[in-house]
Amino acid sequence: MTLPQTGPASESKAPAQTTSTFVDFLCYRVEPAFRRLDHARRAAASAEFVRLLEAPGTGLEIRPYLTASFRTDCDFFLWLIAKDPAAFPKFVSALWRTDLGQHLVAAHAFVAVTKPSPYLPGHLQHFERGPASDTYCFIYPFTKTHEWYQLPVEKRREIMSVHNEIGHKFPGVKINTTYQFGLGDYDFMLAFETSDFKEFSDLVQRMRDSEARPYTAADTPLIPGAKKTARELVEALAL
Repeated sequence: MTLPQTGPASESKAPAQTTSTFVDFLCYRVEPAFRRLDHARRAAASAEFVRLLEAPGTGLEIRPYLTASFRTDCDFFLWLIAKDPAAFPKFVSALWRTDLGQHLVAAHAFVAVTKPSPYLPGHLQHFERGPASDTYCFIYPFTKTHEWYQLPVEKRREIMSVHNEIGHKFPGVKINTTYQFGLGDYDFMLAFETSDFKEFSDLVQRMRDSEARPYTAADTPLIPGAKKTARELVEALAL
């Protein structure tokens, strides 16, 4: 995404500047008490929840994913995308005011921002190119060791070049890299999109013996999700 060029015609050849995009991965579990409510109340609460996800407000996109059966700490996560991070707490406030929102427990929240890659200049993240089309998304926070940042930039580029070559051997997996430095407990927040559950597992297994691996300090929790519409999410969660 770029900003329109401004200034006199003589400056028209200047490259457009890339603006940052913010993301927030909000992971929730539904309190068991909600499913014990009468059917009419649950139906009304679910409809209210769907309306909020389908119309969260100007400047905010929400992608729902089901995690039930993949994790025990959360039932679903919402991938929020916005140009202004102020949209995130505004949405959460609206969620709390819903009937279902009062029966949700937050398990994780990962906020991050896009930045130009020092290894792939000009690279646009997949989620910025259009709507999600793959069946699954794996959210994957991680932090590099202090030793990694003390390596010469040239050495880091060399290691990451090999790292990227390995990734290209798994073309069915799309990687989205965002940055959490100073915004949370990790350095990076990754979101891998794929329609092949096994291919992602094969990719991670292959990466374990790469030269970059010893420089990973933390890379959990890894949370798989199955793409759903808001209505499909409510149905899958038996709300």
